[in-house]
Amino acid sequence: MQLTLGPLQYFWHRDDVFKFYRAAVQWPLDTIYLGETVCSKRRELGTRDWIALANELAESGREIVLSSLALLEAESDLSAL
Repeated sequence: MQLTLGPLQYFWHRDDVFKFYRAAVQWPLDTIYLGETVCSKRRELGTRDWIALANELAESGREIVLSSLALLEAESDLSAL
C-alpha cells in the first residue's frame, strides 16, 4: 500500500504552506502532490515557489508531483504554468 498526500484544497498563507510541507516529509508518505488545483486567483505561491518546494521535498526521497488547475479559463492561467 502507498500513502499519498494530495495538494491543499483551501487557501493557506505562503509561510504556512512551506511549514506544512516541511513537516510532511516526517510522515510515512510515498508521494506528495503540490500546486494550486482549485482557484486561479489564489496566487500566494508562484510557479518558482512550487518548483523550489518540490526540489526541497524531493531530497527526502519521496515522489513529488506538481499539480495544476484542471480547467484553464483565461490566458493568465496558461501563462502562470
